[in-house]
Amino acid sequence: MSSNDNVIDIWVHRDPNADINEMKNFVEAEKPEAARRCPHANVLVSEFDRAISCRVCQATLDPFDYLLSLAKKETRLDWELRALRGEIKTRRDNLAHLKREEVNTRGRIRNAQFKLNDIHQALDDAGETLIKTKGHHAKR
Repeated sequence: MSSNDNVIDIWVHRDPNADINEMKNFVEAEKPEAARRCPHANVLVSEFDRAISCRVCQATLDPFDYLLSLAKKETRLDWELRALRGEIKTRRDNLAHLKREEVNTRGRIRNAQFKLNDIHQALDDAGETLIKTKGHHAKR
């Protein structure tokens, strides 16, 4: 309507399907805004009403759908647990391999030290022999 009460607005904005909506026997209720985003993590189980509802948004939940979602979560957790156990086994095997490599490397280092000591001993012996030989020649 305009500011003048005597003038009638011809172009009234209304729902063009209002008459059809009034004839319906069954009308689906709109979901509350909170129910659209709620993950329904906190659930109230009513034995008296034999119903399951969300404690956050108070939406009534279908028992089968709720149990199905729990079963899917369990299946996903089982799959993730199997994958993690496989990864743990692989890492343990790799760790055992690294430990063997460490033991082998330490053994090679020890053998190299023994060989190095033998070489030093041989050099010392050769040096003493050279000194004796030169000293023996120097006395002549």
